[in-house]
Amino acid sequence: MKKATSSSNTRRKTTAGKVTPKKTAAAKKPAAKKAPAKKTAKPAAKLPAIPASGTLAARVAAAKKIEAQDRPKAAARTAAAKAPASHPQRISSFPGTYIAEISVRLEDPDHPVTLRWTGPQAAAQETGPFRSSPGAGLRGLNCDNVATSRRSGSTCTPKGTFTVTGFAPHLNSHPEATNVTWFVPARGIALHYYPSVPKFAASHGCVRIQSRRVAQLLQDNSRAGITKVVVDGTWTKPPHQW
Repeated sequence: MKKATSSSNTRRKTTAGKVTPKKTAAAKKPAAKKAPAKKTAKPAAKLPAIPASGTLAARVAAAKKIEAQDRPKAAARTAAAKAPASHPQRISSFPGTYIAEISVRLEDPDHPVTLRWTGPQAAAQETGPFRSSPGAGLRGLNCDNVATSRRSGSTCTPKGTFTVTGFAPHLNSHPEATNVTWFVPARGIALHYYPSVPKFAASHGCVRIQSRRVAQLLQDNSRAGITKVVVDGTWTKPPHQW
């Protein structure tokens, strides 16, 4: 009987003496699947900023750009005059019972905000005080001066008596500023919630409210064209101004 011989076309010897099948064209490895291209996140929009250095005029101009960005547009004023559709903190007897006056005191460290209600259930409502932080102002400006505080581009919270003009979900310049209640819309000035409320004046002119729930309470129970905002007290220069 003839011994079986290995075919050189189908088998080959390895260096270890073992016989392994020879690769043929048909045994090619399947092409690896291409991994789907990763979606790249869009870069976040750059928030407006006031330069740390430069002339007062240049810093005022930068602050005015922020005011313009936050100012309610003319086409949206009618809609902005109405509170948002959801009212997590609206009381049951609104608008019969509502916030007649929001008082903002500028004294450090708490800059207290207190409420005066009117209506049949006024006595049962929260009045505060609640912690806030007003406008820091620009270097070289004294926000305790009434005329200076009302100056456009000053980043001061304006002193005086104003009226609530409308509402918004958030500020355009800083989306983390939510539950907005406007009272000087020409400058984009409002009361709103903000994650950072230090014990000194720190904002671009708005009144930052420490508690989101309180900011919602103000927004849900103030009446546009009726509720007053009174800003008074002694403003103290903070450790940082623009």
